Order: sequence, then C-alpha cells, then structure tokens
Amino acid sequence: MLGAALVLGWMSVRVAVQDSVRDADPQLAAQFWPADGASLAALARQRVAAASGDIDDTTRALYRSALVRDPLLADPLALAGVDAAVKGDLRRAERLMMAARDRDPRAPLARFWLLDHFVRTGHYAAALDEVGPAIHLRPEAITAIMTVLTAIAATPDGQKALTVELATRPFWRTAFFQTAANTTSPDVLLALLAPSSSAANSAATGDEQRAVFVAMVNAGDGARAYRAWQQLLPTNYRERAHGIYDGNFGRWPGAKPFNWILAQDEIGSTRMVTAGDLPQATALNVRYFGSTTGVLAEQYVYARSGTYQLRLVARRRTNGATGGRLNMEVRCANGAVIATLPLDPLNTQLRALSTPVTVAPGCEMLRVRLVGTPGEMFSEIEAQVTGVELVPSG
Repeated sequence: MLGAALVLGWMSVRVAVQDSVRDADPQLAAQFWPADGASLAALARQRVAAASGDIDDTTRALYRSALVRDPLLADPLALAGVDAAVKGDLRRAERLMMAARDRDPRAPLARFWLLDHFVRTGHYAAALDEVGPAIHLRPEAITAIMTVLTAIAATPDGQKALTVELATRPFWRTAFFQTAANTTSPDVLLALLAPSSSAANSAATGDEQRAVFVAMVNAGDGARAYRAWQQLLPTNYRERAHGIYDGNFGRWPGAKPFNWILAQDEIGSTRMVTAGDLPQATALNVRYFGSTTGVLAEQYVYARSGTYQLRLVARRRTNGATGGRLNMEVRCANGAVIATLPLDPLNTQLRALSTPVTVAPGCEMLRVRLVGTPGEMFSEIEAQVTGVELVPSG
C-alpha cells in the first residue's frame, strides 16, 4: 500500500509538473519519465515551428510516440497531416487534419490548416465553416481572415458561397463588410449585402450598409449607392426618401450615411427628441460645447444638378450670451462647401432660416452637416433644429 501510494504520488506530481511546463518548455516536460503523449506532441510542435514547417525523422518519432501513449490526442494527428502535406499527399493530409479537428474542435493547427487548404482548393463552403471557430481560437487573426474572404468574394464560386454563409448572419459578418468595402467592387458588395434587406433595422446591418455605401460614394458611385439604400428601406418609407431624409428628426429607419449621423463626443452631443410644442412634434436637440470646430450631425444626400433652397427652423434652449456659432452647411461629398446657413441670431422662439444652394454637375452627392464653430468667448450652446429640407427653387 505504501509503495502504491508513493507511485500514485509521483504520478500526480509528474502530471502537475508536465501540465505546468508543457507549453513554456516542452523539452523539460518530455524529460519526466515516462513522458506523456501531450508533452511529446508539444515538443514535436516546437520542433516544427523552429524548422518553419519542416518535419524530420526526430519529429516524426516524437509525434508517433505521442500517439502511441495517448491515441485520443489531436495534435499528433495534425502533425502527421502537416507531414503528409509537405510530402505532397494532400488527400491524406486533409483526412488527418479533419480527424484531428473532430478529436479536438479547439485545435488551432487543424482549424487554420483546413481553412487555408479549403480556400486554396476552391472548397469555399467548407472553408467558411472554419472561419468562426478559427476567429474564436485566435481573435487577433480576424483581420487576416477577413482579407482572405475578400479575395474569395472576387471569384464567382466564392461569391456564391459567401452569399449563402452571410445570409445566416455569422458574428463576423460586419467585420467582413467593413474590410471588403476597401477593396471589393460595388457590384459584388451589393450582391452580398442584399440578403440583409429583411433585417434592415438591426444595428449590425446598419453598420454593414454604411461601410458599403460610403465606399461606393468614395469610388464615385454615390447615385447607385443611394438607389440601393432606398430599396433596403421599409416599403412605407421609400417614398419619403427624396432630398433630406427625416428632416424633422423623427427617428426614421434606414442606414447611415443617408440617414442622420449624430455626434456624441468632446465636440458636443446631439439627440432626437419629442417636442410637443413644435408643429413638427420632433426635433434635434443640440449641445455644442464651444471649444473646438466639429460636425454635430451629418447626412449624405443625393440631388440632381440645379438650384435649391436649404431650409430649417431652429430655436435656442438657453438664455444669455454665447461665444460659438452653429451653421448648417452643404458640401460636395468629396469636395468643397457650396452653401452655409448660419443659425444666427436665435432666441427661444422658433425661427425659420433659409439659403440658396446651387448643385453643379459632378456634385450630385452632397453632405449636409450641422457644424459648431467656437467664438472669442468660450461658452456652451444648446438649441433645437427641425424642418430641415432641400427643395428645388422656383
């Protein structure tokens, strides 16, 4: 009994020590007799990493011994898969990697090898099955993985597989669109975005649409982006999507940037509020802190070339002197300011303001922005704005 207790005690100590040093020093862990399979596999992994993926006879002996000691381990099978791939036997490598993955779904080597392998061989649906688990295992790899997916999107088969996968709304969907918006053609982006139309009110879908539409505007395809955005609106709001959208700040559905982008930062804060004493019943409540020039609210607007009037009504919500100013400006989406409407002077009574706007050919995509600018005296401004519209003149 004493002998058995001593053996059991030694085994417990050995396992504890091996577990504690295996990842940090697999060589040391493997020296405990008898070396366990996990320690031998860890040492084999270390040798493969040091050899940049090459496997020599010593490494083969290690992973084979690891598998003999613990037949249920995943790592030795994955290393055997790497060995088969180096020798050019990709079918055997794939079978071994899939077996390793099935034994341990959290085996990074198997997951990432299979992801890369399925992409290279054009098995895109199988590759996409590996994306979520791979990101969970290595969150820092998400940018690289999304870049790979944008390359898949450029192929017909890859686009088809991505359309199916994105329609299931995987957690990495928004990250994909934000990455793809920088490199992928508008036609592909719109095709991939289309399945989100049934969930157009979700915050994630709004972020995806915004990334796609801003990329299209920057690429000079703003008119098509605007039409696509209109089609993704709920049916009863599509007829209202002309000129400035939700000019009374009534919280209408629809993705940015063709809906209002509101500031909540060191410049100031803006929020849509109910205002029962106003004819419009709703308004944008604006607090500009007065220290730095900045955009408090913004919306992209499509308008054909011609002459317009920019109109709004506003009132102050505070008494006393103020040092800064609020202006509603219109600029070309990627160009200069073409009109400025100062919200000045304002008092606590609602005041109507307007200014002419000329939209020249080539400047049909506009940015309507509420801007705060500091004055000589530092002070905060609070106001309410509503009834914003851009209407043709005459």
